[in-house]
Amino acid sequence: MLGVRCLCSNAATLSAILLLHVQAAAAVSFQVLAPAGPLSAPLGGTVVLPCHLSPALSAQAMQVKWSRPQLGQDVHVYRPDGSEVQGARYRGRTELLRDGMQSGSVALRLWNLTLWDEGRYLCDFQSDAYFSDAALELHVTSSGSDPHLHVGMYKGTGIRVMCLSAGWYPEPNVLWRNSREEILNTESKEKLRSADGLFNVSSSVVVAENSDPALTCIIRPGSPGPEKVSAILISDAFFPRVSYWWVALSVILTIICVCFLTLAAFSLWRIGKEKGTMYTVLKKSHGRPSWKEAFLKAADVTLDPRTAHPGLELFAHRKGLRNTSTRQSLPDGPERFDVYSCVLGSDGYVSGTHYWDVEVAGAEGWALGVTRESASRKGRFNFCPEQGTWAIQFSMGQYRTVTAEWNPLHPPQSPGTIRVYLDYEGGVVCFYDANTIAPIHAFTTSFTGKIYPFFWVWSVGTSLRLCA
Repeated sequence: MLGVRCLCSNAATLSAILLLHVQAAAAVSFQVLAPAGPLSAPLGGTVVLPCHLSPALSAQAMQVKWSRPQLGQDVHVYRPDGSEVQGARYRGRTELLRDGMQSGSVALRLWNLTLWDEGRYLCDFQSDAYFSDAALELHVTSSGSDPHLHVGMYKGTGIRVMCLSAGWYPEPNVLWRNSREEILNTESKEKLRSADGLFNVSSSVVVAENSDPALTCIIRPGSPGPEKVSAILISDAFFPRVSYWWVALSVILTIICVCFLTLAAFSLWRIGKEKGTMYTVLKKSHGRPSWKEAFLKAADVTLDPRTAHPGLELFAHRKGLRNTSTRQSLPDGPERFDVYSCVLGSDGYVSGTHYWDVEVAGAEGWALGVTRESASRKGRFNFCPEQGTWAIQFSMGQYRTVTAEWNPLHPPQSPGTIRVYLDYEGGVVCFYDANTIAPIHAFTTSFTGKIYPFFWVWSVGTSLRLCA
């Protein structure tokens, strides 16, 4: 009986030990859970990334880390001693929500979202004896501006209507409908990505005189969200009516223009023969005594580092600029561009005629011209003459004016060097192929205040250089 009693006692002890081991194992074994589908949040907004343990264990004595492994970056780390560490790119923008830590819930709040914040996040818990993690996906969105409808030039017997909208992410879709909800064929469609990573879109249709006059431009976001819509009614007044006296006047004006252009070409040929260079000028600047002098000696333009965006690298004694995409730690003064990768010349002009040549061969994703001293440099805004910037751009193999209409330009050939010509009193900014002096485009305006050389490079790796 004693032996039986001992055997029973040993068996009970062994069962108790095994039970304690099982309970201990259960206490350190856990699973990390996060949402399976992607989370979406607006650009500049705030998002909460949830993450919790199953079963609901206390995480106070564990290490909890939010990270982005594909970038090799820690976002926010909680340590068993209660201290926290924020990643370098996230300082001042993250907060660990610790209210639910006793039950294993450790969510991360992230604010002031940028496009760079989009991607995969990893949440991992580590105790003394066990480790588990879970991943979730964050999508950043930006709803662009309301579509702007612009009635453009005539094409054949029809009228071109253009739809413009800016500031979208991800890439949106554009479509046109008439009053019968029929989808219309577009004449052109373009989506350009700006320096801040957002998409600007343009689309146009041609309306014939006898077609449905009601047009609606619809911008559909590339992520879940509301559409943006603008509509216009094209009345008969938009379509020209043929008038015989107007035809006769047009013929007379055409003959006069041909004669004038012939005389101007002959005058320019004589100047080119004397100087060894072909000079081309606009009517507004032609005849001014100073334009010849301006073309004989280039202005000594250097780049002003106080205005340079932190992502730009200035080189060659401040004669060159390059978009490196690496944001430098620079003081943020009132002169510095903080969103767009731009820089200005060191000296501004309040009178006279000036020119400078810029090497652009092989470069794409740039703009150059002139801008007012008072033009915007902070935040997001539009570069256009109405805002004090007169410039041309080259992107996706196409030269365009930097205006709300994004008008295409058609130089005879792709220039290797662009000449920027400024006539302050004449109110002229003209762009030439510096090698042939063939004109590319000209703006006419009335200048006030200081006018500075303007440079913008948004494609990473692209560089421009001022000629000596």
